[in-house]
Amino acid sequence: MLRVLLFILVIVILIAIALNFDFFSSPTLIKPSSSNPVKKVQVIHKVQHPTIAIEEKPIDSAESNLSKELQLLLNQAQLRYRQGKYEEAIVIYDTVIKKSKDSKEIKILKLFARACLNRANTYYSYPKYDVDSAIESFELIIDKFQNKYNKELLLKYMEARLNKASLISKEEIIETYTALIEKFQNDKEHRFEKEVEELLYAKSFALMGIDDEEAIAVLDSLIGKYKDANKSNIPDTVKYSILNNIELSIITANDTDKYVDLANKYMSDLPDTKPIIDMLSIIKNSQDLDQSEAVEAWIEEHKNYNFPDWDFSELRKWVNKMEVPQRQERVRKYLDIFENKKYNNRNVRRVPIREEPKATKQVDKQIDNVKEEALALPVVEPDPYINDILETLPEITYPDPYAQDSQADGVTQIYRGD
Repeated sequence: MLRVLLFILVIVILIAIALNFDFFSSPTLIKPSSSNPVKKVQVIHKVQHPTIAIEEKPIDSAESNLSKELQLLLNQAQLRYRQGKYEEAIVIYDTVIKKSKDSKEIKILKLFARACLNRANTYYSYPKYDVDSAIESFELIIDKFQNKYNKELLLKYMEARLNKASLISKEEIIETYTALIEKFQNDKEHRFEKEVEELLYAKSFALMGIDDEEAIAVLDSLIGKYKDANKSNIPDTVKYSILNNIELSIITANDTDKYVDLANKYMSDLPDTKPIIDMLSIIKNSQDLDQSEAVEAWIEEHKNYNFPDWDFSELRKWVNKMEVPQRQERVRKYLDIFENKKYNNRNVRRVPIREEPKATKQVDKQIDNVKEEALALPVVEPDPYINDILETLPEITYPDPYAQDSQADGVTQIYRGD
C-alpha cells in the first residue's frame, strides 16, 4: 500500500486540517493508531443546515479583548506544558474553556477548541496517560460543534471525533469514519467533498485485515465518483485507490483486470504505476507458476526503482496465511526479492510485520516538527492584565516529580494497543 502518501493526504487534511489553527503553536495531538481497546460508538444525528451562508457578525470590543485574553492564557499554558507543569497548564486550559464556551463568535470558539485539544493532549502525555480525561476533552468539542454550520467548526468536530475514536478501538474508528462520511456527504452545499474522499480512503485502510472485500467496495465508491472524469482531474486518492485495489483483489482472489485497465488509463505517466503493476502481476502469477524470468525482466527494466512509498505488510500477511506449502514458498520467494529491494537499497530499518497499518513515517516527521517548533517559540511579551488573571487561578503547591526529565521528547505520540 502507498502508506506515506495516504497519511500525507489523510493525517494532514483530517487531523491538522482546522483552518487558521496554528498547529505548532501549542501542544499538538498526533492522531493515534486505529488498533486500540474498546468503547461504545456515539451516534451522529443528521442536521438540516440552511442553504444560505450565515454571515459572521463583526467582533465587538469586548469579544476582541476576550480573544486577546484567551490567546495570552493559551500562551501561558503552553509555557507551563513545556516546563513540565502539567497541572498548571490544565488549570489554565480549564479557565480558557470556561471563558469561551458560551461565545457565539467563531474566533472565540476556535480558541475554545484549541484549549480542549491541548487539554486532551496534556492529559494523555507522559506521565499521566489519562485516557478518560482526554476523551472528556474531545467530547466538549463534539457536543458543542456537532450541530454548527460554520465549516471551520465542523472540521474541528471531525478532528475531535477521530481523535476520540483512536483512543477507543479499531471498531470505533471504522464506525466513526462511517458516521463522518454520512454526515458530510449530506451537506447541502457540498463543502466537504475533499474531506469525504479522504475519509473514504482512510476507512478502506481501517477495514484491511478485518473485511478486505468491504475495503475494496469502499475504494470502488471513491473510484466510481471519477469514472467519467478527465485524466487531469483524477485526484491522488483515486489513483492510489486503483493500485491498492489491485493488491486487495489479489489477496481476496478477485479479478484484477478492471483495476489494471484503470491504472493504465489514468496513471500511465506516473513513475510508480508500471513497476508496481508489474510487481503485483508477478506476485499474482507466482501462486501457480514459476516467475524467475519475469522477475529478471522486472529487475532489468526497473533496476533503479525501490518502492519508495509502497508497504508490503498486507501482501506479507496474506502469504503467511497460505495453506498450500508449495504455493506459499513460491510466492514468499518473489515477495522477498521485491521487499528486499526496497530495504536493501535504502538506509532504512526493516520494520516487523504490523497487525495494523500505521503512519509511522509521517507521525515521526510531525513529532519532530512539533519539537522543533516548540523549541523555537518566541518569548511571550507580558500583558498588563495577564498577571491579575493568573493570580486568580488555583495555586499548585506540589511539585511534579517527573518535570525535570519528562519532556525530553517534546510531544508524546498517542498510540495504544499494539
